[in-house]
Amino acid sequence: MSGMVDARTSEAGIRAGLAAGVGYCVLATVTIEMTSSGHDHATVWPADALILALLLKSPRSMWPTVLLCGWIGNLLANMIGRGASVGIVFYGAINMAQALFAAYLIERKFAGRRDFLSDTKASGEFLLYAGLLAPGMGAIAGSLVSLLAYGVPFEDSFLRWFASNAIGLLIGTPVMLALLDGSYRRCFGAKTGLERAETMALMAAHALLTIAVFSQTRYPLLFLPLSSLLLVAFRLGRLGTFAGVAIVAWAGAIATYFGVGPIALITDGPVFQSLYFQIYIAVILCTALPVAATVASRADALAELAEHRKALQQILANAPEGILSFDETGTCRWADGRLKEFTGVEPEAFVGSTLDEVASLTSQALLQFADAAAHGTHDAITCDFSPDRMPERTLEASVGIVSQGDRRSGMVITLRDISIRKSREVAISIMAETDDLTGVLNRKGFRHRITTAIEHGHGPLTLALIDVDRFKTINDTFGHAVGDRVLEAVAERLQAGTRTTDFVGRLGGDEFAILFGCDVDTARIACERIAAALRGVPMVNEGAIKARASISCGVAQLQPGMTRSHLFDAADNALYEVKRAGRDGVRVAA
Repeated sequence: MSGMVDARTSEAGIRAGLAAGVGYCVLATVTIEMTSSGHDHATVWPADALILALLLKSPRSMWPTVLLCGWIGNLLANMIGRGASVGIVFYGAINMAQALFAAYLIERKFAGRRDFLSDTKASGEFLLYAGLLAPGMGAIAGSLVSLLAYGVPFEDSFLRWFASNAIGLLIGTPVMLALLDGSYRRCFGAKTGLERAETMALMAAHALLTIAVFSQTRYPLLFLPLSSLLLVAFRLGRLGTFAGVAIVAWAGAIATYFGVGPIALITDGPVFQSLYFQIYIAVILCTALPVAATVASRADALAELAEHRKALQQILANAPEGILSFDETGTCRWADGRLKEFTGVEPEAFVGSTLDEVASLTSQALLQFADAAAHGTHDAITCDFSPDRMPERTLEASVGIVSQGDRRSGMVITLRDISIRKSREVAISIMAETDDLTGVLNRKGFRHRITTAIEHGHGPLTLALIDVDRFKTINDTFGHAVGDRVLEAVAERLQAGTRTTDFVGRLGGDEFAILFGCDVDTARIACERIAAALRGVPMVNEGAIKARASISCGVAQLQPGMTRSHLFDAADNALYEVKRAGRDGVRVAA
């Protein structure tokens, strides 16, 4: 395995070395031939950008190979374009040194990142390292060599070297990196047919406009390439901007060298023309790079936002909740989750609807809760309701207010299905208020019902208190098991003799009660009918066991000003009168 890794590493090193040597030689030779007389510095020097790109793309173990091969390529190109001399040996070493210095600074700052032009701040740091520090160091060393070896004034040599190498590094490095790592190929391949056509049309229009501007010497139209370049930056981002700047640099450098184009209108000589063009390219670069970085950051942010939105939609689609989001005008802007399952309404039907319209699709209770949250002091309120279209469900709505500072900017309603939980709560509540022997209300449940009826009722109420006559004798004679069955039978007769709106309860032992929603006369007749039914047949009739039972019943109607205790006392007094009269009867309170 280690042998295979070593072989791959060696092969990659050979490829990087060949690319550095051959690529540098070709780029440098073409640059010298097209933008230099052979005795002066080229207007733009992009060959060092290839070395810098290879260094940034390769591990540090390959850097010596890249630098050595690049130096050899530099020597060959200078020998072809300028002839052999001692100075070209030093020039080549200086070119490699400034590429190495820029690579070191960028690697140290960005820790191996290849997207160091992805935002405005990173672009500024790249401009500092590749456009100022590295070419500045190279210009100082190269100008000293020119001064000592050829007697060229330091100032002139420094300006030409610095400008040509800085522009070459700034323009060439991003393009070379994009070519080496396949960014251009991947970007173009990921586009649709229409997007590819737009890309090609924009780049062609920019190239044609640039060539047209630099092909004429009549009008100073240097602003036009910048205009088309900014359009390219906005539409195509970083990669398009790099290519667009390279087009301007090459077209302008060639035209300036041959004395054509707007730069030729400057009459201060070819040296000043070259410097002016280099400054022009620097201005274009410093203008377009931040724009491209900003556009790229925005595109990345939008792409990340789209991914987050897609992930959120996927989460909501599988979440146990339904979500409704409203803006500050009360209009639903998006709806997702299990709304269809909860409310019987498709989520799309909610979008664009007002809160009133959403309430009409679900429940008016939701509108009341939302209003309470909107006008209350709390940022959230929780409530329960049943949807109009699915009344068998119980939903819990969490209404939350979205605020921006002191201003309320929206509302989010989260719906959860709590039907099972609610059913359990109801079941537990019923169990807590149900007599486990007879199945009727126990003392707590019955007192709760009568209290609620007194406080909130609007019609007549009548209370009947009932005792099973001589129940102790039944227990003593037949046993407690038979006694329990007698109580169950009595409870069944009481329920059978009342309406579903009446409440039957067991207060304890053999004591029962009935709360009638009617006047006392109607209640008395019902009680007499129940007593007669109990009197006619045995409660338990099995073989030798024939357990009969009768009831005594006191009835009292709720009168104005009476409390629950007063009502119980009145019914209890009537019950006492029945027992004193011999039991097995019904008596109305006086």
